Order: sequence, then C-alpha cells, then structure tokens
Amino acid sequence: MLFIVVWLLCMIITALVANSKNRRPIAWALLAIPLGLIATVVVACSTKLPDAAGRATNTAGDDSPVKTCPRCAETVKAAAHVCRFCQHEFAVPAPGATNQLPWTLEESWGDGFGIYIYKGQRLAYNKAGVKWQSSTFDRPETAIRSIDSYVA
Repeated sequence: MLFIVVWLLCMIITALVANSKNRRPIAWALLAIPLGLIATVVVACSTKLPDAAGRATNTAGDDSPVKTCPRCAETVKAAAHVCRFCQHEFAVPAPGATNQLPWTLEESWGDGFGIYIYKGQRLAYNKAGVKWQSSTFDRPETAIRSIDSYVA
C-alpha cells in the first residue's frame, strides 16, 4: 500500500514540475507511471519552455521579432534582409519611416527606395545602400554621420 502512495505522490510531483516548466502535466504524470522517479528527475532537469503567448509571437527560438518569408513561408528574424532558406530579398523599408532618420523623401522609386534630402544634400537610397556624392554607405546611419561631419 505504501508503494502505491509513493508512486501516486511521484506522479503528482512530476505533473507539478512539468506544469511549472510549461510542459504538459498530464503527459508527464502518465509517463511517471512506468518510469516513476526517473520521469520526475528528467522533467526537473529540463529547461523551461516559453509560455503560450511567447510561442505565438516568436517561433525563432530567441527574443528577437520575426517575420514570414512571402516566397517560402518560413519564419526568419525581422531584421533579416535576405531569407536564409530561399534567398528571397526583402524590401528595405523607407529610411525615414522605420529608423526615424531626419531626412525627407524627394522622389520615390517604390519599396522605400528613392531620392532623399538631408541638410541640403541629395542621397540616393536603393538595394546597394545609400549613395551620396561618390560614396556608397551600407547603412543610412553611416551616411548621416558622414554628411554631418562634412556639413558641420
């Protein structure tokens, strides 16, 4: 009789530990029937899973925001410019819209590309980067710093 009570207690403890680690408590309790204390130790040593809200907003495995590739429907990080699965190139957002950069759009080429004005200087923004005079910059912030040092 004592053996059955200890076994039931082991099932309850396993279910409680599994629940605290965002795992299925019923499944772990049923697993504790044949495995007993082994199931308790295994679930206790496992890492905590993200809660349901965390899994719904992020499937990439870390805390960075994600987006879905329109070509292959895989989930990639929101900061990605190219899909790591199918090499689809994402449209670069307008520099002033997402980065809050202090320039204004003069001529739009679509998808955020075009001619921008910053401190009286014309910048061409396309897939290659930001072109100003004879220089091309990888990031808009770098172009802004260069213009600031030139104009000031």
